[in-house]
Amino acid sequence: MENRARGIHHVGMISHHFDDTIRFYRDGLGFTVKHTWGKGERVYMMDTGGGSCIEVFDGGSDEETMPGGSWLHVALHTDNIHESYRRAIAAGGKPKLEPAFADILEATPKPVYMWFAYVIGYDGEEIEFIQEIEEP
Repeated sequence: MENRARGIHHVGMISHHFDDTIRFYRDGLGFTVKHTWGKGERVYMMDTGGGSCIEVFDGGSDEETMPGGSWLHVALHTDNIHESYRRAIAAGGKPKLEPAFADILEATPKPVYMWFAYVIGYDGEEIEFIQEIEEP
């Protein structure tokens, strides 16, 4: 069976105006809050309506705001984290983080269980693979 990414899981960004950004995406664009977590740094995963999300990290200051925004990475859905990672490295991607398991138990409304990995593309872009699972 061919393994390939199934589309964008999420795009991560740092928000220098966190509450305003959440309000903008929720009220202005109609996104819904799928998960929240964080023990000091707030993180909101906001569903865009089609299953893809914007992951908003609280941080930074007004002085750090860059023209064009503060995008961190693009994350892709996968059904096989190890094969997706292997395939990206074989195609010339640089390893950043091998597949690892995460259980975000403090996430609301329920814990999140997933495998994730990072590779770096030819232009320095970060690509994250996400394989969400039910409780282990």
